[in-house]
Amino acid sequence: MPILFSVIACDKRVVSKFATCDGNFVEISERMVSKIPVHDHKMTYLHGKYLIHYVVHKKNIFLCITEKTCQRSRAFLFLNQIQRRFTEYVKNFEHILAEEMYRYNEDYSTIVIRNGELDELNRISVESSETILGEKMLLVDNIDSLSYSTISYVGRAPEQISISVQDKKRFNFIFIGIFMIIVGSSVYVFGPISCVTATVIIVFTFIRSLYVSKNKTHSN
Repeated sequence: MPILFSVIACDKRVVSKFATCDGNFVEISERMVSKIPVHDHKMTYLHGKYLIHYVVHKKNIFLCITEKTCQRSRAFLFLNQIQRRFTEYVKNFEHILAEEMYRYNEDYSTIVIRNGELDELNRISVESSETILGEKMLLVDNIDSLSYSTISYVGRAPEQISISVQDKKRFNFIFIGIFMIIVGSSVYVFGPISCVTATVIIVFTFIRSLYVSKNKTHSN
């Protein structure tokens, strides 16, 4: 399950953030950052169906929000990695957050686990987020719009489907073929008079459908 959001704060000030889907992550994370003690430690908070993990190192806060089903080991390996990379490369860090979030979400087989990184999980406490926030806050997301674009928040517009010119030509050929079959059958079964009546009805229906389709195209 994915890491949805990550943020880095220095001296309680957010300096870099990245989200893989839409949501009110900034509101939740900023409230968390303002209340997290700045001494070096690691912690996990349970927030509804989500987990909020963070690492504090030298007054820098590295925080991520994951689904509840995401392994804590994955989250803290990710946080340890961005902590190391942030020390080496501070400027324009959003693209590094995006790169590492993709790697830890989609390409977990390439992750290198250092000695002691997994052992420390047993020493990291898990508490309810209300103990630090002092209130219950709703975290809303839109996981359907998952994206690893370098833009922090990405929404996906509804897909628009249109019929191409070739599709319309193909439809016309099919209609003409069906029309010929109906006319031939009418002449054989009912005689010429019924054939003329059926032809008028079919032609009128076809012209009317084209007119309606044309009006819809112009209105769009």
